[in-house]
Amino acid sequence: MNEREINFIADLMNKMDRKAAVVGDIINDYLSHHKNIERAYFLESVWGVIRAYTRLKWAYPDENWQERVQKFLKNGIPDISKAPKHIQWEVPEWFLLHVPEPEKEMPALLNSAPIVLRAIGIRDEILKALQQEGLNVESCAQSPYGIILKNYVNLKNTNVWKKGWIEVQDEGAQLLSLDIGVQPGESIFDFCAGAGGKSLIFAQMMQNKGLIQAYDITPKKLFELVKRATRAQIKIIQIVTSLPNPEKKFDHVVVDAPCSGCGTWRRCPNMRWHLTEKQLKHITRTQSEILNRAEQYVKPGHFLSYITCSLTVDENENQIEQFLNMHPNYEIVKQKRYSPARSNTDGFFLCQMKKN
Repeated sequence: MNEREINFIADLMNKMDRKAAVVGDIINDYLSHHKNIERAYFLESVWGVIRAYTRLKWAYPDENWQERVQKFLKNGIPDISKAPKHIQWEVPEWFLLHVPEPEKEMPALLNSAPIVLRAIGIRDEILKALQQEGLNVESCAQSPYGIILKNYVNLKNTNVWKKGWIEVQDEGAQLLSLDIGVQPGESIFDFCAGAGGKSLIFAQMMQNKGLIQAYDITPKKLFELVKRATRAQIKIIQIVTSLPNPEKKFDHVVVDAPCSGCGTWRRCPNMRWHLTEKQLKHITRTQSEILNRAEQYVKPGHFLSYITCSLTVDENENQIEQFLNMHPNYEIVKQKRYSPARSNTDGFFLCQMKKN
């Protein structure tokens, strides 16, 4: 790695020292202006430094970031066995009080995450098609739809992508969708649909039969869902930009709630330094409001599913306990955590409740 690239990484880390920087945008901008860079090695190096942010600061307290980066590139992660746990695990110290079994969860959250695809069709045939295009892929161990992409490529240039045979979706998101268990012919209200990852896998599970209404408080997020559904030839998803009359009821209401996102820190390690305790409290209040608003659309005898991509108790079990205290006509059907330590996936929480 040349001096210019080392200086870029050092400057990026200085920006992280000053404030929570949106490093992905900064890295992409740099790459767009340096086309001849050895991209794979550069990205491995810069994200490696970001993942080791507090460990490098602790091990080399008197060095500047140019020196820390050079030592990392030469020697890798320094010996931090005597450092406090939150330093070893690259998280704010306060955060450890909010996660169950941090000694298991936090070390696993340090690793990089695989690129996982969802096959839209017969997985073995799609695997062969991807391999014929030169991609290094293999089946996921748990999701029947899952495919691991072992080398980075621009998927949008592949025929398999253009034909609508694959989507990018973590195996944990696939597994929790399967655990919700929607069936062909049912009605689904995707209450916080965003770009529609859950709606799309639900449509696949439902064999394109039934009804999915996708809503988000920020309608422009749904534009991507329209494009993705068209590419995958999904016909049963309806976009709604305002909440329907509460008299309308659904077999499944799914709340993929806005959250801290700490379950995805393997993919976005710099986000560890964006979250504060004050923000966490604000997030939990918002989640509670959304969950209480969404439950009115559940048919009696049917299901409300609450999802986060978080590992905190505040956003997960405590949120459900509070909801059940306010709504004793609900009972838990299944409650499950997914995480790098538990399921070798991103971190998610699912609680499915039945309305009596």
